[in-house]
Amino acid sequence: MKNIKLLLLFTFVSVSLSAQDTLQNITVSQKLQHVIQIDSSFNKEIDISAGKSTLTDLLRNVATVSGVNLNIKGAENIIVNCNFARLKVADLIEFLCNEYNLEISVTGNIVSIFPVKPPIPEAPKNTVEYDIDNRTLSFDLNGERLINLSKKIAEKANVNVIIPQNMYNYQIYGYAKSLPFDDALQTLASVNGLMADRDSKGVWTFMQNTTAAASENTGITPAPYIFRTNFQTSQLSVDSAGMITAHIGQGNIQDIIMELCNKLSLNHFFITPVGGQTGIYVNNVDFKTLLSVILSGTQYSYYEENGIYFFGNSNAAQETRNITAVKNIFLTFRSVAKVEDIIPANIKSGLQIKTFPDLNSLIVSGDQRSIYRVESFLKSVDKPVPLITIEIIIADVMKSDIQEIGTGMGIGKSSTTTSGTLSPGIDMSLGAASVNSLINRFNGFGSINLGKVTPAFYMDLKLLEENGTVELLSTPRLSTLNGHEASLKSGETRYYKEVTNNYFGTQNPIQSEFYTWKNIEANLSIKITPYVSLDEKITLEIEIEQNEFTEREEESAPPGSITRSFKSQITVQNEDMVLLGGIDKNTKEKSSKGIPFLARIPIIKWLFGSTKNNKVDRKLNVFIKPTIIR
Repeated sequence: MKNIKLLLLFTFVSVSLSAQDTLQNITVSQKLQHVIQIDSSFNKEIDISAGKSTLTDLLRNVATVSGVNLNIKGAENIIVNCNFARLKVADLIEFLCNEYNLEISVTGNIVSIFPVKPPIPEAPKNTVEYDIDNRTLSFDLNGERLINLSKKIAEKANVNVIIPQNMYNYQIYGYAKSLPFDDALQTLASVNGLMADRDSKGVWTFMQNTTAAASENTGITPAPYIFRTNFQTSQLSVDSAGMITAHIGQGNIQDIIMELCNKLSLNHFFITPVGGQTGIYVNNVDFKTLLSVILSGTQYSYYEENGIYFFGNSNAAQETRNITAVKNIFLTFRSVAKVEDIIPANIKSGLQIKTFPDLNSLIVSGDQRSIYRVESFLKSVDKPVPLITIEIIIADVMKSDIQEIGTGMGIGKSSTTTSGTLSPGIDMSLGAASVNSLINRFNGFGSINLGKVTPAFYMDLKLLEENGTVELLSTPRLSTLNGHEASLKSGETRYYKEVTNNYFGTQNPIQSEFYTWKNIEANLSIKITPYVSLDEKITLEIEIEQNEFTEREEESAPPGSITRSFKSQITVQNEDMVLLGGIDKNTKEKSSKGIPFLARIPIIKWLFGSTKNNKVDRKLNVFIKPTIIR
């Protein structure tokens, strides 16, 4: 009997645990269906409306109205806004769980509602793998203690690794896949603010980086610097001309500098240690160029004085002697005036620059790296500036063709005396006596009797043809440096009098007259700016303006003027002449006057009228020829 009771108790506990485990693994909907079978109150329909109510208050009211058992935990800060009608209690609970990431647990007819707990993250796994065939190292480290890491590396790669005792608990982070063993250790050390070094016996040593930044981040006093010459010829070499070739994946900056100084037999002194790791790949560069490269982006600099190279921290305190260099940079082809303005602000930042006109040079003081950049920039712009001579031909040609034929007759207020010219061209004015003499010659021919004209009669006779060509040629020549404007202005000035009358008084006004002489200019103005490219093409920015005086409208009026201007930008080859542009002005005038009907009959129209044909052609052309003077 006792055995039967124990068997039943064991079966009941197993079923209960099994049911509990099953409820923990099923969905919210399935759990609610299970509790509905126990308590049908969860199937009641209710009407609910809530605005900015906490979830706890909402479910407490639902439990009171429907008579169900609800337990709410950790949902005090969830705000609910809803409006439902004829909604089942179980459906409401399922909706809230889905909407607000909630979970439920069921104990009999009691439903507990609580927020879903976030999954507990797995503890990071630190792995180190070594491929003995390819001598590559792979690692995935997340806070691994340095002492544990050194043991794993020593066991897997069969090498000796030494670390100082005060760095046992230093945490290491990093990830790499199949890196060469030496590069992997140096990279891992560098990204964690350490240095990894291998001696001639193959023993690796991890130590604290000597840079100030690493000291501040870790709080560990830097280890003293130890010179290590581990660079092979394939990594670092110097030829007979002193040119350097460096193929270093990861190396200590001070190691590189000291080994190069030894190879080049250079005197050197380190005011402060130069720490940090770097990778460099250069071919055939000089020592100063390499120093500018490997010290770029660090707080370290250098300067040379009396054949000795000084290295150290450029931000060091004054008592440790700042690394400040001074250099006089000479210019060969350019004037030192305004050269400082063309130096980019980002490369002269932190430098003091003074102009020294006596030697056509700049005195620059500051960080040697920045001085080197300024010097390189000035060398790139200190080139011979081309001189350009520009020949300009301004041709103003006017052609005219004038024909006037006809007669004019009339009676004047007094007698007219015969006068005029017969050559060149006929332009005569005949008086009454001459006309009567001409008429008498026709009288007596048959029945012809023309009679005589009155004494005040006159007759104008005009037969005139005029052809002319006027050429005005201006040939100014300008010279200027590349990129600088050349200008020329030539002309004349005329004056006119401006009179001002003033009246003073009212009953007996007194007139006062003042006059002022004012001037008007008519100039030929030329402005040209040349730009020479490397292929000797010349781009010209040209402005030409020509003013000319015209006749005065009245004797006391200001002189009139006309203006012709030209503005363009062109590109030409050296010593090519081009036509910049031209202005053509064609004037045609054809007029006639005479007695109606008779003035239309050929030949007769010349006796009873006059005809005038006037044609004027004017052309203004501008030619230009630039020449580069070497």
